[in-house]
Amino acid sequence: MADEPVIYMNGVYKPLSEANISVLDQGFLLGDAVFDVVSSWQGKIFRLDAHLDRFEDSLRATRLNPSLDRAGWRDAIIETAKRNNLQDANIRFIATRGVSTQVIADPRDNVPTEIVWAAPYVFLADEAGRSKGVRLMISHLRGFSPDTLDPRYKCVDRLHFQLAKIEALEAGYDDVIWLDQNGHVAEGPASNLFVVKGGVLHTPGEGVLRGITRQVFIDLAARAGVAVRECNLSAFDLFTADEIFTTSTAGGALPIREVSGRPIAGATPGPITRTLDALYWSMREAGEDGTPIYD
Repeated sequence: MADEPVIYMNGVYKPLSEANISVLDQGFLLGDAVFDVVSSWQGKIFRLDAHLDRFEDSLRATRLNPSLDRAGWRDAIIETAKRNNLQDANIRFIATRGVSTQVIADPRDNVPTEIVWAAPYVFLADEAGRSKGVRLMISHLRGFSPDTLDPRYKCVDRLHFQLAKIEALEAGYDDVIWLDQNGHVAEGPASNLFVVKGGVLHTPGEGVLRGITRQVFIDLAARAGVAVRECNLSAFDLFTADEIFTTSTAGGALPIREVSGRPIAGATPGPITRTLDALYWSMREAGEDGTPIYD
């Protein structure tokens, strides 16, 4: 890690202490911004192109037109990790609507702010949580309906997520998931969800973020001969599951040992969770689908 983190901002690499955003930036004032996060392991960024695909979709859907094209974002992501001397990292890249000096302004007129931030890799849970499982609470808050804010927008407006997370932590749980407007299981603040029942892997197929790691685990299940069903799930399916785990850029598979006071009946982590997570980390260790940071 560099002595002081280096941030990319609007074409310039600068120390974190000098990387300031205007108080008039619409990303700050309105949460009008999109982002994505990639991770590197042993100097290789995992599935960078898939993350850039998702980021470009968010840019297009929100009508954000940053100066960087796809190649420019790719170069800035790699160079930011390199300038921070990181091998294992989480790298976040952000485009905001930019600065407006008008209280009421046409959002199409703004020049977007572009940011890339790299930090040492962190897991979604500590070592004990990863080895023994964590406790999830189902929030009373509901996920956004696609006709309000489609979950496929990976946007920085995270108040809803933060309130659900606070609710779970205050109740003594480790993390939170929520249901959609129809009472079906959706996702968590930074993860997708998988349920094992009768040797079959189930995961919500609609109303959730298109998780890159989620898709990796679906692919790995096929490689391991585990059947996968993308389908609607209810809280009852969680309470009666053989295994549950979440997936995220921050750590692969995270086993769940309890949901809203109901302990998972099987071992935690269960055999399918262990198998798929082992395959995932074998991919990462081997550098599969990895983009080198260092030549």
